[in-house]
Amino acid sequence: MLYLAVQAVMMENLFMTHEQPALFVADGTPSELDVLLMTEALGPSTSRGGQSDLALPFRLPSHFSIGAPVVTALTEEDAPASMREQFGTYDFHQVQLTCSFQAAPGCHFADARFAVTLSAEAIAYDLFPVLLEDARTVTLTRTGPTLSFEYNPMGATLTMPSYERAEEKVRYCSRIVAFDLRGDRPSWSFHRTDQHEITGPQRLFMIVRKPRGHSVQATFNLRARVQFALGGDGFSPVELVMLFRKRERSGEIVDEPSVALC
Repeated sequence: MLYLAVQAVMMENLFMTHEQPALFVADGTPSELDVLLMTEALGPSTSRGGQSDLALPFRLPSHFSIGAPVVTALTEEDAPASMREQFGTYDFHQVQLTCSFQAAPGCHFADARFAVTLSAEAIAYDLFPVLLEDARTVTLTRTGPTLSFEYNPMGATLTMPSYERAEEKVRYCSRIVAFDLRGDRPSWSFHRTDQHEITGPQRLFMIVRKPRGHSVQATFNLRARVQFALGGDGFSPVELVMLFRKRERSGEIVDEPSVALC
């Protein structure tokens, strides 16, 4: 994974000024059932123009895109030693993927998942990032009990007051987690933390190993949940309904966004 991490940094610097063009785009909104439930949760006293006006913020779309993959074939000379012995049977390609998030006004993304399905017996030989965490320092205050000692024959009682002790600890919260390393359905899960929102473009990297001479098709899947906060009221996260369309073909809707990868 160290090799891919180094290459990922190099590729990220290379594409900082040349963003990957969006291959697929989508708008996402809550289902009608979720809109109805959230509207009813606000209560009739908050309505200023009927239920349709009250539900309007919940119908504003969030926006998503999947960028065109950037694929680089690896040569035996470029590959680390662990891969070189496999070059007689397999080809290796380094792939940069991008997905982007833009939340609608009045909400933020609670979590999301970007998945890729590989064909032709190809696998994600390596993934980056595998795990990104936020460190958070928390203070734990422990209170000791009040102790009483009683000596019955003399009727004497000694009471010791309770005490407090503060202790700082570092807690880690995962914000990006990879799944299915060395499998054919790699994915990354994104989680909102106190320090990071799920927003903007997310650059992801993998090394694809495929049988020599085979062509690989990649099918994408992107899911997200948002959390609305209106008037100080926070709602439970709801999943968005989204349909992807090709940007380059006059908005042609696709059930499963896919592309020839390598």
